[in-house]
Amino acid sequence: MTEGVTRRILGVTALATLILLLPAPAVRAQADESGEDPDQEGLPLAVGRRLQYTAREGSWMSVDVSPDGNTVVFDHLGDLFTVPISGGRAVRLTRGMAFDAQPRFSPDGKH
Repeated sequence: MTEGVTRRILGVTALATLILLLPAPAVRAQADESGEDPDQEGLPLAVGRRLQYTAREGSWMSVDVSPDGNTVVFDHLGDLFTVPISGGRAVRLTRGMAFDAQPRFSPDGKH
């Protein structure tokens, strides 16, 4: 195995371990100024009940590190989140019926 491949495998393993240690997002819907629930947008049926939870670890998650090395983007249960690589609170990027997965930063880090 080449040194580059070994270094990449070790980096991915370290990143996966880091993600497991990050505080996972607490999923909670909040009404906006219009009083509408953003989690209801685009759904064909009304939401009858909600589940609020805090996860301490995840599995089968895709992650990517921004080109500047400061931010991690990851998928969790069909939504995308970012979190500072140093740790902190995750910020939800997507929500709704679509199942968003396998996020990647653009090479310039703008998208």
